[in-house]
Amino acid sequence: MSNQEEPPKKKKEFQKRTDEDIDSFLSRSEFSKTQAPVKSTPSYQVATPPPPPVTPTQPVEQPKKAVVEEEKHEPTEAEHEDQIRLARSGRAEAEAYHDVAVLRKKAHAFGHKAAKFYHKYRSNEAKAQKCQARAVAYREKAGLHREKARDFRDREKEYEVELTGAAQGKTELSPESIRTKMATMEKKSAKQEEVSKRNESKAASQTAKAAKFKTRAAKFLEQNKLFESEARRYAKRADNLEKAGV
Repeated sequence: MSNQEEPPKKKKEFQKRTDEDIDSFLSRSEFSKTQAPVKSTPSYQVATPPPPPVTPTQPVEQPKKAVVEEEKHEPTEAEHEDQIRLARSGRAEAEAYHDVAVLRKKAHAFGHKAAKFYHKYRSNEAKAQKCQARAVAYREKAGLHREKARDFRDREKEYEVELTGAAQGKTELSPESIRTKMATMEKKSAKQEEVSKRNESKAASQTAKAAKFKTRAAKFLEQNKLFESEARRYAKRADNLEKAGV
């Protein structure tokens, strides 16, 4: 079979064969270009509320303030003198109050210093008493050691008597052993004397410290009395000033 060529497809177009068809086509196309599209409107109408009535704003009249004119009154000479007298008395009272406050403050300051010096006086007095107590204790110890040294010396004298008897052949002990015992007693007596003197020295140093603290205490007590007198003097002046006019 031989391939046969198919005929071209016919275009489906609107053929304008006559003049009338052409005129009607042209008139229809121009009408569609010039005519504006019509918008679709709803079938019902929306009810809009009416605007509120505009009322003219009237300015509110403010009440006028009544101006009261004060009458000027010129003070007389007597009133002027009274005012001066009152001002002077007020100033005098203020100055008196100020003076009283200053005097009270000074009295308080001197009283505070007096209290501090009294505290120092009591502290030094306590230290002096402690030192005196220690001195007494050392002296008592020294006395005990002195008694022991005296006992050793008495025993040494007894051995000396025995030594004379041994030399005469009255005792069975040899003179050498008696001399050894005498030397031992002498050594112990010397040691006790040394301890006694050491305690006496400690007692003397404690007595010296007590005297030093006593001196300081006396100085602080004197300052305490001076400041107390100053505090009483300022307090008395303040009391007299208050009684006078405040």
